[in-house]
Formats: sequence, C-alpha cells, structure tokens
Amino acid sequence: MEVHHTPGVHSAVHEEIRYNGPMSDISSIPGSHPILAARSLPDEQHPAAPDVQPMHNVVGPGATHAHAYHSHPGVIGPGYRSHEPQVQYILVTPEMLEQMQHGQAPTSHTVWPGAVGHITPADTPAHTTAHPTPKNSSLPVHKQTSVEHFEHHPELEVPDRADICMPANPLARFRHKYKDYIGEFIGTMILLIFGNGVNCQAVLSEWKQGQYLSISFGWGIGVMFGVYVCGGVSGAHINPAVTISLATFRGFPWRKVPGYILAQTLGACFGSCLVQGNYHRLLNQFEGGYNVRTFGLETSTGALFFTNTQPYMTNVGAFFSEVFATAVLMGLILCLSDQNNNPIPNGMNGMVLLWLIVGIGAALGTETAYCLNPARDLGPRIACAMFGYPKTIWTYRNCYWIYTPIIATICGALVGAFTYDLCIFDGKESPLNKPWRKEKKTEKGELAHV
Repeated sequence: MEVHHTPGVHSAVHEEIRYNGPMSDISSIPGSHPILAARSLPDEQHPAAPDVQPMHNVVGPGATHAHAYHSHPGVIGPGYRSHEPQVQYILVTPEMLEQMQHGQAPTSHTVWPGAVGHITPADTPAHTTAHPTPKNSSLPVHKQTSVEHFEHHPELEVPDRADICMPANPLARFRHKYKDYIGEFIGTMILLIFGNGVNCQAVLSEWKQGQYLSISFGWGIGVMFGVYVCGGVSGAHINPAVTISLATFRGFPWRKVPGYILAQTLGACFGSCLVQGNYHRLLNQFEGGYNVRTFGLETSTGALFFTNTQPYMTNVGAFFSEVFATAVLMGLILCLSDQNNNPIPNGMNGMVLLWLIVGIGAALGTETAYCLNPARDLGPRIACAMFGYPKTIWTYRNCYWIYTPIIATICGALVGAFTYDLCIFDGKESPLNKPWRKEKKTEKGELAHV
C-alpha cells in the first residue's frame, strides 16, 4: 500500500494515520500503530471515491476529552472472510497523545486501499463513532502505556460510549505523566506505615500489645494494602528487588527502573518518618530521655525501623538467609502471576500476598528479620539518620546494610525468578525461552538458524 505526503501540508513530526478499507488489509499500514477507533462507511463511500468525508480527529487543540460512540456493534469481530464492509480506523501513536495533552493538533493522514493518501489538518469535533477491534491484541500496546487497549468479546454487550480523558490542568498532567512513580511511592509508604507501626506497637507498648505472629500479620497487611492502592497504576512492585527481577525476566522497561527504585525508597523513608512522629513519646520513654536515640543497646529502638541480624549469625550466614528468603518470595510472586499456571482470581492478589509474607515471616524471619526488600531497609535508615540516630547505623558489621538488605535481596529475587523460569515458566517474555540462535529468512522465505 502506497502512502504519499501532500507537499506543504505535513508540518508535524508525528501524524495520525486514518485507514479506510477492509479490516483484512490493516496489517499493510506502515508503522503497525494501535487502533484507537473504527467506524463503518456507507455503501456510497467506496474506498476509491475521492470525495469521502474523513473521520474527525479524536482530540484537537485545547480539548480536554473526547467521546467515542459505537454505531455498528456487529461491524468488527469474528466472521470476516469475504465481502468485508468498508471500515475507517484511527491509528494513534503515543506521540500523538502527547501532542494532544499539550494542546497541539496532530496531522491526520487518510489512507485508502489502492489510492493515494491525503494529509489534512486535524479537526476538533466533539464526537466520533468507534468500535473496539481484536486487532489490538497483536499490537505492542503493553509498551505504549498512553494508549487504551480495546478488545472485542462477542459474548459481552458492547458499551454505548467510551471516554478518552485528557488532563485538564498542570496538576492533572503531572499526575498523569508520573502516575507509575507516584503509585510506587504511595504503595511503599503504606507498607512501611503498617510494618514499622506494628514493630513499634509490639515492642514499645507497656503491656506488649503484640508478638512475633502479629508482627508478621502487620507486614503482610501492609503489603496487601500497598498492592491494592497502586496495583492498577504501577503494578505494585513496592520493592526494588522485584522491579529489577521483572525488568530482567519479564520485559519491564529498564528506563523505568531508576525512577521506580527512587520512588520506592522515598516512599519507605516517608512512611517511616510518619511512624517515628506518631510514636515519638513512646520512643523517648523507651530510650530513657527526650530525643535520645541509640543503636546496639538493650533500650535501642533502631531495630524497630530497619533490619539487623542476630548476634550469632555470621555475615555470610546473614547474606545466605536473605538470598534464600527473597528467592522464595520472588519465585512465588511469579508463580501467582503466571496466567498459564493457576493465576490468582481478580482482586485477590493482595490477600494472597498477605499470606505469603506471613508464611515467610513464620518460617524464615528470625535470623535477619526477613528484609526481602531493599527499600524497606534503606528508606527507614535514612529516616532514622534524620531523627538523630548515631552514625553506627551505617557502619554496623562493616556496612551490613549494603551487602545483606540490598545486595542479598536483589540477588535472591534474581535467583528466585531464574529458578521459576528454568523449571516451570514457558512464556516468551523470559530470556530463558528466547531462541538461542538468531533466525533469518533465506532467499526462498524459509527461516534458517545462524
């Protein structure tokens, strides 16, 4: 299919491509962009007709949202074989949506099968007819988070209306742009509020309002609500070791990893600060003086916020203990999220992870306080340094905080993910399931290993 640009009209780098024709020809459109909307064309509007009115652009300058209405629910779906009705598709790029957010008008590009393409300035109407299409499932929508993913299910009733909302003010635009990182910040903050909070209540309360089992449940509940708060926004990693493992074995974008880790660490620090402020008087009472903060003594409270190992543990033993516990955690997380291996029902992720944390705490927690999460240790250490704890929290056991809570947990998560993929997982996302040798097409079109 040929696409020609009209001289003097195309002024933007990115363009909206509109395709008019049967659905079977959609694969020949350059770029393979996601299909945002489609509508059927009247019989008199044959693809070769030059006077067809182009479908209006979804969003134009200054528009904050647009509506999409479904006019022909039966146009797209199973049964396309011959005599296909002519359908007009809007194919949208992430750059086009970015232009919309900043009030710019992306150019529109109409493509007809067997005819010359035309480029016209994008219009700014309020409505356009649309219909979801199963073609989305074969396009890389998961790598373009700004594009809605439409799927067609014939057994379900087609909705009458779909809204595409664009941020209306600077705050909304900021939140929309950085929602992944904000979600990780909030989720990790909630984890530390429950986790550090239950530690303080169990130890500082006069009648010891809690014990080891309640501490395990407190951390598990923190994980559960952290997952529920940001799971639909950021994926609820709330753990740098999980983020790195997903980037290594599940294709999570590496460009997002630094931002996720920073957000998780800051969230853990802020959550720990909130708990310190809440238990300020009890901390003073337990330490034996106003704003007295110590580490390594019987009355020290630093261990309520960050992790330490038991006195009888060697550095090597502590390292192995964290690798082991975090490997179990990561392997089971991948197991529970594997869609081909008895996945968790919708809405039950947080509840199942609660019991996973309780189980790890009950079985593997006593030697190193089962850190499992670099941010869960580093964030509270930073908070404790801000609240006046001595510098020994950084130098304890030759910088224990580096090689056990950080390095060991990351290594453990990678070991757990590798083990699960090696033994069970067969999805194409894992590097263990990719071809070991490159393939190229021969002159006859056959695949050959090189």
